[in-house]
Amino acid sequence: MQRKPVDEQAWQPWVSAVAASVGIDPLAVSIPAIHEVTSAVSHSRTRPMGPVAAHIWGLARGMHPQVDPDVLRRAIIDAAEQQ
Repeated sequence: MQRKPVDEQAWQPWVSAVAASVGIDPLAVSIPAIHEVTSAVSHSRTRPMGPVAAHIWGLARGMHPQVDPDVLRRAIIDAAEQQ
């Protein structure tokens, strides 16, 4: 069964509102990257760990703003697949 594509445009008003409510730039929110992290971790570990990985990624981005978010994303995915 093939998944229906995610309609990011339909989600953007909600993402923008939530981002604004916590004082972050909505353009910093990458729905595809979040889905990639949560999907990879959910499949290599267990499903409940997907949101935990997304949270860790967010913390890492906040603590290391100088590091490319894709590098942090890849590190989390790699760690989940190796453990």
